[in-house]
Amino acid sequence: MKKTTLALAIAVATLTATAANAAYEDNTFYVGAKLGWSELYRLDASKVRVYDDVGIKTSNRSNVAGGAFLGFQANPYLAFELGYDWLGSAKYKRSYSNAGHSYNVGNSKLSAQGVSLTGKLSYPLSFISDDLDIYGRAGGMVTIAKWKNGGYIRANDKLDHGTKTDVSPVYALGLDYRLNEDFSTRLEYQYVQHIHTKTNASPDAGTVSLGITYRLGSPSVAAPVEIKTEVNRYVLNEDVLFAYAKADLKAEGRQALDNLLTALVKINPTQSAIVVIGHTDRIGSESYNQKLSERRAHTVLNYLVQKGVPAEIISSRGMGKAQPVTGNKCNALRGADLKACLAPDRRVEIEVKARNVQEVQVIDQTN
Repeated sequence: MKKTTLALAIAVATLTATAANAAYEDNTFYVGAKLGWSELYRLDASKVRVYDDVGIKTSNRSNVAGGAFLGFQANPYLAFELGYDWLGSAKYKRSYSNAGHSYNVGNSKLSAQGVSLTGKLSYPLSFISDDLDIYGRAGGMVTIAKWKNGGYIRANDKLDHGTKTDVSPVYALGLDYRLNEDFSTRLEYQYVQHIHTKTNASPDAGTVSLGITYRLGSPSVAAPVEIKTEVNRYVLNEDVLFAYAKADLKAEGRQALDNLLTALVKINPTQSAIVVIGHTDRIGSESYNQKLSERRAHTVLNYLVQKGVPAEIISSRGMGKAQPVTGNKCNALRGADLKACLAPDRRVEIEVKARNVQEVQVIDQTN
C-alpha cells in the first residue's frame, strides 16, 4: 500500500511543471462524494507501545474509506472545500514481553474519522487533455479517534477504550477530469498526519480514493440557434456550436453550419476567401481561452471543408477573450448569471471579405 500511494503521489507531482491556470467559473458551488482504500501508518511495535511492556505485535491496517465534500470556487484558480472523511480502522494484537518471551494479551481496534477545511489549487493539463486538471489541497482536519483494547488491562487503567478529538494537518494531491459541463471525476491521494489518541498510538492516515463532483453553479444554459449576417460576416453563438469549454461540434452546431453551406460553397476562389475567427468570454486565463478559440475555429474550418468549401480559400484564427462585445454590462453578475450574460462573447465569426487568399494571409499576419 505504501509503495502504491507513494508512486501515485510522485507521478502526479511530476505533471505540475507544465500546468497552467484552470478555467472554472467564479463564485460557484459544487458537491461530491468519494470512495477508496485507506491505511493507518505508524501502528507497529517499533514505534508504538501501549504500555512500557505491552506493545503492538501485528496489525491489519487497511480498510475501506470514503467521504463527501462541499466546495466553493472562489475564482478560476482557487477553491475551498469542507469535507467529511471516514479514514478507516485498524485491528491489531497486543503483546506482552517477559524474560525474552512474547505473549498475546488481547485484540484491539482503532478507527478514525474527521471533518476538514482545505484550500484547493487547480491547474489544467491541456497538453494531455482540455478536460484534465491537477490539483492540490491543504488545511486542517478535526479528527475523532476511537479505540478499544481487549484482553489484558491493568487494574484501574482507563486506556481500555475511549474517544479523542483533536486537530491534524491534511494534505491531498489529485487529478480531476471533466466529464461534461456539470460533472467531473477525481482520483486523489490524501494524507492526514498525527491522529491523536489518549494512548501512544497516534497514527497517520493515507487514503487513495475515486470521487465524483457535481457543480451546482454550472447549469446548462440553452442558447437559441441564431445566425447573424453583417456585411459578408456570419456570427454564430459558440454555445450553439459547442458545449461549454469543449471544441467538438454539437448536433445543433452542425445544423447551423449546414445552413451556411449553400452560400459558402459557391464562393469563387479567384474573387473571395473565407476566414473563421473564434472568440471566447473572459472566464478563465488568457492562454486557456486563446487555445480554446483556436481549436474551435479550426474545428469549424475542418467541418466546412469536409462539406465542400474549397480548402484553398479558407483559413482560421483565434482571438481568445481579446474582443468581447458585452462591454461592462455583466460586471455585477456571478455564477450562472454571468455565464449567460457573456454568451454573446462566445462566438465564431465567418468572414467573406478578401479578394483572394493572399489578401487573407496579409491580413492575418498584420493582425
